[in-house]
Amino acid sequence: MGQFFNVLAGSLGMILFFLAQLAGVLMIPFGLPGMFLQVLAAVILILATGGARLGWAWAGVFLALASLGELVDFLSGQWGARRFGGSKKAAWGAVAGGFLGLLCGGLIPIPLIGSVVASFIGTFGGAILGEMQAAKGAAPNLRVGCGAVLGRALGTGAKLFLAFLIAIISTIVVVHNMWIL
Repeated sequence: MGQFFNVLAGSLGMILFFLAQLAGVLMIPFGLPGMFLQVLAAVILILATGGARLGWAWAGVFLALASLGELVDFLSGQWGARRFGGSKKAAWGAVAGGFLGLLCGGLIPIPLIGSVVASFIGTFGGAILGEMQAAKGAAPNLRVGCGAVLGRALGTGAKLFLAFLIAIISTIVVVHNMWIL
């Protein structure tokens, strides 16, 4: 009877691990820290199995990928604003506007979607306001705002790619180690 509960607990744990990987990927487009959920799930699996299913080296790789994804996401709006001719103030305005939009987007009655839309609007507006401030009140340069939004979208895409990479690698390693044991 004890063996049955061990198998059941192990199976439920694996299902939860795979669901956490899927949830992490699905959280990315909504601006939520899904990659760190994936890393947390890996750490919990390592602790629960004593490293039999996944090792600490893999957790380190996943943490590095998640950190890279966050950095790319953070800097992408800045890059887009600068790439399309914006000043440093426009670049920092894109970052601040995107963050402010993400926070204020929660007030929009459409759950999660409001935050995503508001973060892109904030990135656009922040880049334009920053550029206007740098140009001493000149007419807004919409190209800079569009560049900031494009950069943000590319950053989200890169982060989503890295989240998929974590999910695929962790699944392959865990399933492979399940068959070995």
